[in-house]
Amino acid sequence: MDLSGIIRLSNTYGGDPELVLAGGGNTSVKDAETLYIKCSGTSLKTIDETGFVPVDRALLEETLVKAYPADDAGREAAFLKDMMAARTIPGETRRPSVESLLHHLFPQRYVVHLHPALINGLTCGREGQRRTEELFGDKAVWIPVVRPGFLLGKCCHNRMIEHQEKTGRAVQLMLLENHGIFIAAHTEEEVAAILKEVVDTLKHAITVYPDQNFTEMMAPNLEREIREKTGASHIQFRTSPQILAFLQSRAAAQDLLLPFTPDQIVYCGAEPAYVTNLSQIEPDSIGGKILLVEHLGIFALGQSEKEAETAMLVFLDAVKIAIYTKNFGGPQPMTEDLIQFIVSWEAESYRQKEAKK
Repeated sequence: MDLSGIIRLSNTYGGDPELVLAGGGNTSVKDAETLYIKCSGTSLKTIDETGFVPVDRALLEETLVKAYPADDAGREAAFLKDMMAARTIPGETRRPSVESLLHHLFPQRYVVHLHPALINGLTCGREGQRRTEELFGDKAVWIPVVRPGFLLGKCCHNRMIEHQEKTGRAVQLMLLENHGIFIAAHTEEEVAAILKEVVDTLKHAITVYPDQNFTEMMAPNLEREIREKTGASHIQFRTSPQILAFLQSRAAAQDLLLPFTPDQIVYCGAEPAYVTNLSQIEPDSIGGKILLVEHLGIFALGQSEKEAETAMLVFLDAVKIAIYTKNFGGPQPMTEDLIQFIVSWEAESYRQKEAKK
């Protein structure tokens, strides 16, 4: 199969930090028999032919009617086994995206899945569903919060059938609560046109924007103290008037203390640490990679420069999402139930390992 089109789309969107950060997002191209899906953990910005795994679509379709175990761990392990078995190359070691089933469900040739802050301001807003219906009508399908993996695939399958029966059209635009956007089309130009329409529509709907003017420098003695107290080898720092507005108090910071999307858990940890002063930091008291210090700013911690830099980029994206949600009813982070599922989900543990490479 000719992969040049999906590589162009992937590299174009992957190279735009307003659309893609770190290893986020995935893309695919298909014919009637085979889905070529991005490998888990691969960067869209640099992906080439080696970053796509061919998967048998007939075998993916069979998962929709299989009876999987009721418990989360058993169900997802069995589904993962079937997805891996659907790879068409004998001895294949590359791992297809965990969202392969969702890509298969779209009949269109190309599928692009992204997690932009602007769009997630809508999907993570308390009025996200209502505003989606208001702004996009029946052009868009809204998917409420549901556990990722097989259950998400099954939910999307049902909603796509309902949409087809109601409108007579296959779904091309799908918005997932606390997750992101799926766009499907038969041509590269059509994918670009749909994404542009979504972005332009949202830009016309918002009046509150995130401020991107950050201060990055921190005093050497402050950096030294953070290193000693946290054990981090690498530290990044950001502050701004908008960030400091969140860090007036723990109550003001509530909108940043729970993740909006799975990417935050993968790259930043499930919950940032919040302290009023550095004396509150105890050894091993910071489980994630983000430290919020009242009246001071955001610290990203890592054992490598890449780890700290990625954590900072993704958390600043969360700050942007928090600001954008003010245009859509205010912030609605992930539920505790979903957070715990993601934390223990093997698929996201795999992504965390890949992110450290």
